[in-house]
Amino acid sequence: MNFDRLFQPGTIGKMTLKNRIVMPAMGVALSDAKGSATGKEIGYYAARARGGAALITPHYASVSADSSLPYTIVISDDGQVGHWKVLADAVHAAGSKLSVQLMHIGMIYLYSGYVPEGCTIKVPSTTLWLKSTYSYHVLSEEEIERYIEDFGQGARRAKEAGADAVELHACHGCLVSTFMSPLTNKRTDQWGGSVENRVRFARRIVERMREVVGPDFPIIVRMNASDDIEGGVSIEEAQEQAAILEKASADAISVSSGMEFWTPQGIPAYPFPEGAMVPLAEKIKQAVKVPVIAAGKITPEVGVRVLEEGKADFVAMGRPLLADPDLPNKIKAGRREDVRNCLYCNNCLRMEAGAPSCTVNPFLFREARYPLKPAAKPKKVLVAGGGLAGMETAVLLAERGHHVTICEKTGELGGQWNVACASPGKGSYRHLTDYLNKQISRLAIPVKLNQAVTRETVLQAAPDTVILATGAVPIGLRVPGADKEHVVQGHDVLAEKVGVKGVSAVVGGRFIGMEVAIKLAEAGKPVVIITRGGLGEDGVKLEKFTFQSIANRLVELRVPLYLNATVVEINDSSVIILMNGEIYPVPADTVIFSVGMRSVADLARELEGTGIEFHMVGDCVKPRDACEVHTQAAKIAALV
Repeated sequence: MNFDRLFQPGTIGKMTLKNRIVMPAMGVALSDAKGSATGKEIGYYAARARGGAALITPHYASVSADSSLPYTIVISDDGQVGHWKVLADAVHAAGSKLSVQLMHIGMIYLYSGYVPEGCTIKVPSTTLWLKSTYSYHVLSEEEIERYIEDFGQGARRAKEAGADAVELHACHGCLVSTFMSPLTNKRTDQWGGSVENRVRFARRIVERMREVVGPDFPIIVRMNASDDIEGGVSIEEAQEQAAILEKASADAISVSSGMEFWTPQGIPAYPFPEGAMVPLAEKIKQAVKVPVIAAGKITPEVGVRVLEEGKADFVAMGRPLLADPDLPNKIKAGRREDVRNCLYCNNCLRMEAGAPSCTVNPFLFREARYPLKPAAKPKKVLVAGGGLAGMETAVLLAERGHHVTICEKTGELGGQWNVACASPGKGSYRHLTDYLNKQISRLAIPVKLNQAVTRETVLQAAPDTVILATGAVPIGLRVPGADKEHVVQGHDVLAEKVGVKGVSAVVGGRFIGMEVAIKLAEAGKPVVIITRGGLGEDGVKLEKFTFQSIANRLVELRVPLYLNATVVEINDSSVIILMNGEIYPVPADTVIFSVGMRSVADLARELEGTGIEFHMVGDCVKPRDACEVHTQAAKIAALV
């Protein structure tokens, strides 16, 4: 495919960008506790700038003292200008332009689940949709004017810091967004009611920022083209709002969608189609003359089509640039096959301190550690197991200069990841194994299929180091009837290794169980879910947007759910459950277990005492998310 259109220069106001790829703002919490830029943060943004993105927009900058989140740089007073200057200088030195996104968080506090002590959530008006666990404050006209000035001064500080543009955050349920939406704005004064009144706050902010920064400094507005919820902003209203903001002197409109705390469309996960918001961007472009930026699962291929078809002028690639910061440079150099493609699994939204954050890029937020240093003394390394853990570790070890061989007991590489690729909507997950296979070929790593590794084969091969990546296998339940012939594993159903008949009962309500139920329901087969907790629960928090997407699909398919139900017995035509203290028979001709995995670590025990160095990686240590697997693989590869 010809990607030249992506690399044509473009302009936003008086700012010229070297190509059409922009990195949108994404929350990363990399600043220190005082809100100062850290070396890790600077390295993260500089890597994306070096990688070829034309415009870098860091995490949002709070314009007001009552609108901050921990570990982010605010811009609510002049003392923060220096911190933003550090980022601006780093991005410029790496060859890109910097835009500062200005926001008052407003109701997005609901999504974050964190409100600073003594703070209230600022809203245009109260509605029945608000969570009762928080305190809210309806803004007076005097307070509205004060916030308009806060945005103006935030823009001034961004310009003083050396930024090349500012972006007004007016989407997803932030303060400005809630004024623009009829769902959250029920005011009857000049700030509510008509489309013109509801956009007045945003318009006045743009006008004030223009007064402060002058005629030549670019102002971008990122807005919802749809709230993706009944009663919210529609695309027709959004077109009117965009035209008003353009007239107020906005130099570009960046198009998004969805209210973060009510709908998953703002950060579309893998169940969504590629280019999920492109139709919205196309509609906005019909309403304005300034450049339009499209976002939402934009792959390089989708980006080219969007630009060539005139549906937008720039494309925002957020998560793809987390997965591979060098994506633009690789595409431009004709190295499409070397790009680590984003899977849109949304693991990057997990905000636990120090937690692995990208399934395909173990060096996300650890940019200073890549590439790994060449090995001081190359070793002969045997990798036992060709699943994701084995493949990733082998590639990283070979890149360091070690002599690596992979042995896989089945006829193909990929392991349990091949099952994941068979889940509904996860066809793109195949990109990861495709990428690793290409790197294995590029590095000329020998692969021996249909060859199990035993203690004897290890002793015969006499490697310097063994990497044990022997994975895990699905488990069942210890209940009467669990060994009946019509009881199967969800992994085998997804991989189509077994068939189902009649009514299926999926036992287990986390991702695999939900995906099995969706696969069957979409095929027109009757299915129910039985889970011992709530849907998606087992003590580990699931990523909210992805969970919402899958749960919504189950609702659409009308899959019956038996929640907080314990399986006590399996009969020939039913599953007996205990629910709310009562016993119920659930009709089932096929019973499908999706209740967890068990590590396969026999070889580790067999190698103990042999004197051979070995390291365990992946599910054989503990069944875990692929994101954690890749991070562990990188750590082990750095040690060997």
